[in-house]
Amino acid sequence: MFEIRQCTHPDCGLRMPIDPTVHKGDFCPRCGAPMLKASAPFQHQGSEHSSVVPKRRICILLDNIRSTHNVGAIFRTADGVGARHLYLCGYTPSPSDNSAIQKTALGAEITLSWSQHLNALALAQNLQNQGHYLLALETTASSQPIFNVDLASLGAQQFLLAVGNEQAGIDPGLLTIADLVVSVPMVGLKASLNVSVAFGIAAYWLSFL
Repeated sequence: MFEIRQCTHPDCGLRMPIDPTVHKGDFCPRCGAPMLKASAPFQHQGSEHSSVVPKRRICILLDNIRSTHNVGAIFRTADGVGARHLYLCGYTPSPSDNSAIQKTALGAEITLSWSQHLNALALAQNLQNQGHYLLALETTASSQPIFNVDLASLGAQQFLLAVGNEQAGIDPGLLTIADLVVSVPMVGLKASLNVSVAFGIAAYWLSFL
C-alpha cells in the first residue's frame, strides 16, 4: 500500500510515494521540511482477472548471462508473458545459488519452472529434436527484425527463445543451428539494448502477436 506525500517547502515541493507501514514520511528527504499526505493509499492491482491471454507459451534459454540483475529481470518478464520454462545455461546464475536474483525477480523465481544446464548447445539441439523452434535473439548481418517476421507462417507449435551473454552475445554454435535469428530494430546511435530489455520486447512479441 502506497500513498503520495508532498513537501510543503515552496522552493522544493518534492512529491513521492511512500509505504506508510515502512516509513513515516513526515519530513522531506531532500530539504527536511514537513511533508503532507497528497493522496489516499493505493495498491497496484494484479492481472489475475485479465481476459488477455498469450497466443503462445514460450520456453526461454539464457546462454551465459552474467548479471544477476538481468537474470532476475528476465524471470519477472517471463512470468509476465506466462512462459513455460527457463533454461539457465553455462554460468548463468540461478535463484538457488544466488539470492541477489530475488531482488529483481520479485517472486517469479518461485512460481516459474526453471532448470540449470552446463551446455546450451547440447540442450538446444535436444529441444529441437523434441519439436521446439529455436529463435535466437542476436544482431547479425542476416538476422530478421522481429516485427518483420510472420510468426503464423513459421508453422511452429513450440518456441524456444534464446538470448546470450551481455558482451559476447549468443554462442555461435546456437546461431548456426537456430531455425531463425531475429533482432530488435535499432534506429538511434546505439547498436544494442540491455539483454533484459531486448528479451522483454522479444518475449512479448513472441507471446502475444
